[in-house]
Amino acid sequence: MKKKVLIILFFGCFFLLAGCNLKNNQVTIDRSKQTRLIKKNQRIWSRRIKNTHPVSDAMFDKKIIRVPDGYNDEDMSYERLKNGNQLLIKGKVINLQPENYRSIGTETKGTVQIEKVISGDESFTGKTIETEFSGGITQAKDYFTSIEGEYFGKGYGFSNPKTKVLVTNSVVPMPNIGNTVILGLNKYRPENKYRQAMYKKNGLTLKNFYVINNPEVTYWVMRNGQFKLNNPAFYQKKNRNKYPQLFKITKKLNKTYL
Repeated sequence: MKKKVLIILFFGCFFLLAGCNLKNNQVTIDRSKQTRLIKKNQRIWSRRIKNTHPVSDAMFDKKIIRVPDGYNDEDMSYERLKNGNQLLIKGKVINLQPENYRSIGTETKGTVQIEKVISGDESFTGKTIETEFSGGITQAKDYFTSIEGEYFGKGYGFSNPKTKVLVTNSVVPMPNIGNTVILGLNKYRPENKYRQAMYKKNGLTLKNFYVINNPEVTYWVMRNGQFKLNNPAFYQKKNRNKYPQLFKITKKLNKTYL
């Protein structure tokens, strides 16, 4: 009788452990597969960039790089960061793709694989979501056309409106494919039917699209082995000692999630 009980307990524990391992495997990221995919997408993105003309203005960048209006460092805390976003995640950028059909603003669709849910629905661990990064590849006619419809690209040397240009946003620089990021995210809510249709054409839907919430202060990119705020304004000499709370959060993220 005792032998029978022991056998039952043994198999019961075996299946329990197997169930636990299966559950863990469901959120385990296949690193080799991820690496292959990143390398493939890096090659595709590099070819796309190679055929573009960079659009940048160092003097203009210097003027617009700044701490956002209304930011109050005294109100910032790690708990507020977690509670102020539907998802706060650590993830890997596994793809970048140009967005088409945009008449105002240049954005890039970014695919992020979530490696750690810092706050929010933990079932997202291991899954991929789509988001947007500012800047990217667009046509000259979309970048150099005013609201009134006048094309002024010729004055900048772009006589062909279909010329591919590479736009950068120095306030929130776009990460590279393969970068590890920490992002505060909210699920996309359509502003109107036109924008919803435009996003849908680019593969951004109500099911997969999450926007970066306040990207100037809730967006870190790992560079040289450390997470850094993706807004360079906070690292300007005049600002380094003005915002201790945000740097305290950055220090905690580095200590906990490297």
